[in-house]
Amino acid sequence: MQCVTCQTEIADNALICFRCGTSTSDRRREPATAVEVRSPLWLWAALSLVLLVAVAVDWWLEAPLARAASAAVWSAAALTAWWARRRRGS
Repeated sequence: MQCVTCQTEIADNALICFRCGTSTSDRRREPATAVEVRSPLWLWAALSLVLLVAVAVDWWLEAPLARAASAAVWSAAALTAWWARRRRGS
């Protein structure tokens, strides 16, 4: 068999020409197009706000009840970050 582009002799079962790289057969299907997935801006704003509240509670209040509240806010921030990454698919 000969390459249609460079006329080099290639094997009958070759998928591409070894000299020029031209495909020897037609595509069976078109390649998938990349779709850009963007995170919503409100999600990042909410995550930043939760993180800011968590830092404020942890820094200003030192009482045992404040520690429990701080742990709850940090947990909410971690869950929000996990949820955002899971939705993004990475």
